[in-house]
Amino acid sequence: MKYAGFKYNYLNNIGDHIQSLAVEQFLPKVNIRINRDSLSLNTVNDPVLLVMNGWFSHTPGVCFPPNRNIIGLFWGFHVTDWNNSWEYLLKPSSLSYLRKFEPIGCRDTETMRRLTKAGIDSFYSKCLTLTFPKRKSVPKNGINILVDADHIPLPASIKKDSLSVSHQVPWRLSENIKFIYARHLLHLYGERAKLIVTTRLHCALPCVAMGIPVVFFGDEKDYRISLLKDVGLKINAISVDNRNDFLSCFNDIDWHPGIIDFEEDKDRLISSFKKMLNEWLT
Repeated sequence: MKYAGFKYNYLNNIGDHIQSLAVEQFLPKVNIRINRDSLSLNTVNDPVLLVMNGWFSHTPGVCFPPNRNIIGLFWGFHVTDWNNSWEYLLKPSSLSYLRKFEPIGCRDTETMRRLTKAGIDSFYSKCLTLTFPKRKSVPKNGINILVDADHIPLPASIKKDSLSVSHQVPWRLSENIKFIYARHLLHLYGERAKLIVTTRLHCALPCVAMGIPVVFFGDEKDYRISLLKDVGLKINAISVDNRNDFLSCFNDIDWHPGIIDFEEDKDRLISSFKKMLNEWLT
């Protein structure tokens, strides 16, 4: 069996690459990289196994259904409401492709619900970025790492010993450099962070997995990030209607959260994924 991994042509979100690194922990190799957002256009002459852990899709018209030689192992599959992705995914040709590779593991319960309603055997898998190993120790003289949180008002105590970084990079960078940067960020979080403050899902999930305290800001109504609540991480509101509401929310934020113990759930997740992977390979 040949193994495929994603590439993300002309995109600037390193969270995509972190999702790929999570998948590729469990693969013996990656023979070919296929652009995630044009799966129907990619020339794939031989069957390849591709783990569909990720967000779909920027260009659904050239993504669904994928090339017939792509054997999709669906785990952590999320379909966006941001554009017309659902319109293309629910077309007969796309549903026929999905049925070949049931059951479909979904990153969130809303994606699972919609696929189930369409007659697709689906389950709630969560995301493989929750499978990164727990760090061995808490860093001495650790720092607060602020990840795409520049617009979040922070207490002076959090700002004091902090480093600001971003998951956004220039889209013109090569995929190789983007993957290097993604690895660098994961290493930085594990080696230096005493606290992560972030608006990025694929910063929060890996850090929970690594045993790093996280303060997350986002829209709790957004089903894209809904699994955070199931993991045990509070979603703090980014914006509020007026100053009094803001002060109330600000005072309710726990700026010194504990570590979420996800190890038992992680072991079950890894075991279930490896079982599904082995079933496809035999």
